[in-house]
Amino acid sequence: MFQVEQMQKYPELQTDSLLLNQPTESDLDDFILQINSTEDFSKNLFNIPFPYTREDADKWFAACNAGIESGESWRFAIREKAVGKLIGIIGLHHNMEHHKAEIGYWLGREYWGKGYLTEALKAVLIFGFGELKLNKLYATHFLYNPASGRVMQKAGMEYEGLLKQEYFHQGEFLDVHRYFMLSSQFDTL
Repeated sequence: MFQVEQMQKYPELQTDSLLLNQPTESDLDDFILQINSTEDFSKNLFNIPFPYTREDADKWFAACNAGIESGESWRFAIREKAVGKLIGIIGLHHNMEHHKAEIGYWLGREYWGKGYLTEALKAVLIFGFGELKLNKLYATHFLYNPASGRVMQKAGMEYEGLLKQEYFHQGEFLDVHRYFMLSSQFDTL
């Protein structure tokens, strides 16, 4: 179901339906198209205005490359194997001192409900524990986005708790639900 292949030093993750690999500059038009497919992304993700412009995408791409080069993050373009176009992004953001990483993701609206995010999340969990040897992976979602929590549950993550006023986003302090998985639970994937 899942395999990791090295491609020019950057891992390529494959699942039954998806290919996850490094985003490229040629993906930016698809990135903009997908991120503008719904206003929900600006509500659920940091630093995502609506509408999202080419300038916004260029800044994201530069930050993405800087994070990859520093080793602070791994970001993967989510692609349907059959088509190859970028349909979303999933990434790990390291806290190396504590051997853990936060996972964040989004998927273009027309691809919701197909199980793609759960499939991508499982692949990234396997990568984080198997390749990066992390001890803990976790993700959060705002209370008004329970669908994201269902993705985490379906991928095998466990509910850790409610974090009160964890983030200041769009002018207000917001609570989030956090899910996690430990390396000791990794063999359940």
